[in-house]
Amino acid sequence: MPTSPDEIERLRESEARLRSIVESAVDGIIVIDARGRIEAFNPGAERLFGYRADEVLGLSVSILMPQPYRDEHDGYMARYLETGEARIIGIGRDVTAMRKDGSTLPVEVAVRRVPGVEPPVYAGYIRDVTYVKRSEERALKQSRAIADLAQARGELVSQLMLAEERTRQRIAQVLHDDALQLLLAAHQDLLEAAPGREGVTRAQHALEGTIDRLREAVAALHPVTHQQGDLQTAIGAIVRESATRGGFRYTVRVEPDAAGIEDELVLSACRELVANVAKHAKASRCAVSVDRDGDMVRLEVADDGVGIPAGRQEAALREGHIGLASTIQRMQAIGGDGEVSSPGGKGTVVRASIPIGSG
Repeated sequence: MPTSPDEIERLRESEARLRSIVESAVDGIIVIDARGRIEAFNPGAERLFGYRADEVLGLSVSILMPQPYRDEHDGYMARYLETGEARIIGIGRDVTAMRKDGSTLPVEVAVRRVPGVEPPVYAGYIRDVTYVKRSEERALKQSRAIADLAQARGELVSQLMLAEERTRQRIAQVLHDDALQLLLAAHQDLLEAAPGREGVTRAQHALEGTIDRLREAVAALHPVTHQQGDLQTAIGAIVRESATRGGFRYTVRVEPDAAGIEDELVLSACRELVANVAKHAKASRCAVSVDRDGDMVRLEVADDGVGIPAGRQEAALREGHIGLASTIQRMQAIGGDGEVSSPGGKGTVVRASIPIGSG
């Protein structure tokens, strides 16, 4: 205990500073005794709960709690006095509090025993977290909305890819059934009308070349063999047509367990990637493989061309060349993934993952 006048004065100044800090605190500060009765109620608590301090002094702190928390708190205080079990004291937690007008609010409460005071008293530090909770709720709603949009985007992209493939199929069917058949008929008429004549022979060679090119175009648009479920032959037709334009040799490998699952999406992605090789890679070889990895079908297109310099993909997007980038984004939009590996001057490997069931 202080004995000298100076010590007593310093103690009074210290207590005055402490009261000033407590009274100016933005957060609510409540002091209770061991039975939970309110001994101090700062202005922050008055603003928070709508009570004046003289209205609550001597009352149980449970007056600031809605049911069923009020009864739970009274039971807790009884157990604490009997057993010393601390489920709130010394532990911060989020609870629901109640104002004088009966409205509730979420608060963060930290209760600590005041050291050096007997019989024991406890200080509760209370912070209104309404704004935090609202922010969390908004963030949760935004996350759900983003997830819904991502799902809708994936479904839309998948539908667009399938619609594109079906459009190609219809065009290929029309060319095969109409234009190609007419050319074949004209070729046969020439053979029958004037065999051996020089002009007719030249026309026959021109028609034969046109028929071959048209067959290749039809196969590349939508390989007829794919209608019988042969994914390897269908991819082979696509790659062969690009190889003719790009001047490269090629190999195609399709694992049996990867075929017949997401073939139309595989064909659509393969067409974009192989066309990119023909246009830009200056490759001498191209290898295409399709396999299955769990719930994914994985497509890989690798070439030995000039590669993609650093920053070129971003520049291509700005210039409007979106083939490779759009394929990667399509895969991501339907819940898959895409990866481009291109060490400078050492070719390019593009891997696309298609989730099974996305079609």
